[in-house]
Amino acid sequence: MASVQPSESKTRHPVLGPAVAIHDDRRRTWWRLGFEIAMLPLGLAGLAMARGDLASGNTLIGVAQAAGAVILALYALLSAKIDVKRRLNPIRLLIARDGFELSTGKGPISWDEVATISDPRSPAGDPKDLRVQLDDPRGFAERYALSPIARVMLRVNKGDLVLGGGMARPVVTVEALMRRQLAEFRHPGSDGIGSSAEGKTERARAPKRRRPVRKR
Repeated sequence: MASVQPSESKTRHPVLGPAVAIHDDRRRTWWRLGFEIAMLPLGLAGLAMARGDLASGNTLIGVAQAAGAVILALYALLSAKIDVKRRLNPIRLLIARDGFELSTGKGPISWDEVATISDPRSPAGDPKDLRVQLDDPRGFAERYALSPIARVMLRVNKGDLVLGGGMARPVVTVEALMRRQLAEFRHPGSDGIGSSAEGKTERARAPKRRRPVRKR
């Protein structure tokens, strides 16, 4: 009997504290990886056709085909590289008390960097992608030393950090969890990851103040 893939698990991040690990939808990742590998021969075929057009004097068509083939091949290579990393690590996203971390990202991101969490392109309650609106996109790119391609994508997405889909949990569920953690970070005391038990323990250990004795 095949084992059921877990959708999430509890863990602890060394920097961000108690966390919920959202697992990757491994079946979808397999399908996407196969599609990306199939795109590589198409890119190479496009380059061969472009070379033939350039040799026969069709310069404009040849340059256009070569550019399209290079873009297709680069997209396939970069996407396949990301999906291979996802196959090696079953955890797609960590949502923690003090921030979050994408398994293929640059490292942990504090909730201080986040303005809101929503998908403006989709109606309320039905997000297609997990999108994080950054408080300072330009400063974020500098602090996390984003690559030139990542900086371009950040501008294309209008300052949104797109975490995408492809998780074992629905996007709407993960979005709600991230919003709850963001609210807990800004207003401590609500029901967030790792906050209830630890907060209650600290409050229980705190000594009670004695009332001042009035002198008669």
